[in-house]
Amino acid sequence: MKKKKKSNITLAVIGAVLITLVIGFNYSADQTRIKGFNFGNELQQIQEDLKNLQEEFEANLSMYKDGDISKEEFLDFVPIHLNETEELILRYNNLDPPSTFVASVDLLQLSTESQLEVEKLLISWVETGNEADRIKAESVHQESFEFELAGIASFNEAKSGNKP
Repeated sequence: MKKKKKSNITLAVIGAVLITLVIGFNYSADQTRIKGFNFGNELQQIQEDLKNLQEEFEANLSMYKDGDISKEEFLDFVPIHLNETEELILRYNNLDPPSTFVASVDLLQLSTESQLEVEKLLISWVETGNEADRIKAESVHQESFEFELAGIASFNEAKSGNKP
């Protein structure tokens, strides 16, 4: 009888351990899904905010080029815009991406930093009239675009489960 009692206790302990492992695994999987979901939402918000900032800059630059606003009005807009863009770039550092998405976040951040450089070059062109700044801005804009494409491709590969 004592042997049967030990056997039952052993089976109960093994069962409890297995149940604990299953619960732990499911909890961990849920936490990973939640973390990935939150990361995706935060990154999407950064990208949407960036798009809005870029559209606002382009609109103001176009209005300046078309003569709808003065050089001074355009340059008054600039400090606030640059500050908002720099703050947006810092938001990439606050992301907690799953390891498979780190490369895509880095590339998207490089794209945004390059875009900021483009805007600074265009601002310098407006201030000084130096065509070299405008030409350099076009070149850096191409780099920014390439970083963005690479970041999106890396993100999609990671999302599909392939290693970038």
